[in-house]
Amino acid sequence: MTIYKGKNVDEAIEKGLATLNLKKNEVHINIIEKGKAGVFGFFEKEAEVEITPLTEQELKIKKYTPYLISAALLLSLFIVLILAIFKDNKTPTTSPSSTSTTIVEKTSEQTDEPSPKETSTVSTNITTSSPSTTEAPATSSSPSTNIITVKNNEEFKTLLQTDDQNTIKDFIQKYKGQTIEFDGNIAHLAKIKSKYDILIHSWDYNPDEATGPNFKFVEISLISNPVFKSFNGENIKVGQNVHIKAKVGGYNEKQDLVFLSPIEVSPR
Repeated sequence: MTIYKGKNVDEAIEKGLATLNLKKNEVHINIIEKGKAGVFGFFEKEAEVEITPLTEQELKIKKYTPYLISAALLLSLFIVLILAIFKDNKTPTTSPSSTSTTIVEKTSEQTDEPSPKETSTVSTNITTSSPSTTEAPATSSSPSTNIITVKNNEEFKTLLQTDDQNTIKDFIQKYKGQTIEFDGNIAHLAKIKSKYDILIHSWDYNPDEATGPNFKFVEISLISNPVFKSFNGENIKVGQNVHIKAKVGGYNEKQDLVFLSPIEVSPR
């Protein structure tokens, strides 16, 4: 064992390396005594170190240790990289596709069979369309497309035989704006300047008794009026039995008057 001394550890090591002609990385250094500076030169103690040269095998190991460590680090990184790649490749890519395939198949199966909601909708559509089909004939046979007469309308036949206001009001509300045709008579003429208000009753004229509602033409011109063309210029007078075609107007309950717009009035 070779021991080298100095004022401090560094100095002792330098002396030993200089003596052995070796570098610090080529030896083992064991510090025996760190040394003391003392006080005013008293109690001073030198540092002591033991320096042992490394064997040839130890030198090789120490020389290649950094390379081995670097290689080990690189190998570790390479292994980690390989594991990461392997893990990515191992991630099941077929599972989602198989799952999606299953979903598609289920979807197609569900598409083939209508859901209860769709079935309900179809049933509702069929049910809804049925009334429109059955209502079509009723519309075509509605009185609005025909001239109302006592032969084709029982309500009108009843109207011409009554003076009940409720019956009259119901009829007017239902058939206002439609055309009626019936036999009646001129019950009264009231001249207003050059025109006349004409009161019409149903059926034949009877001075002692009126039949049916009080129909009225308002401010009608009798001269050169195509409505009265059938009279051929003859006088129109009270008590004249006539055949009337007119459009139904409104109803005045207070005056008990049904207003008509004449289309054609002819003697009978």
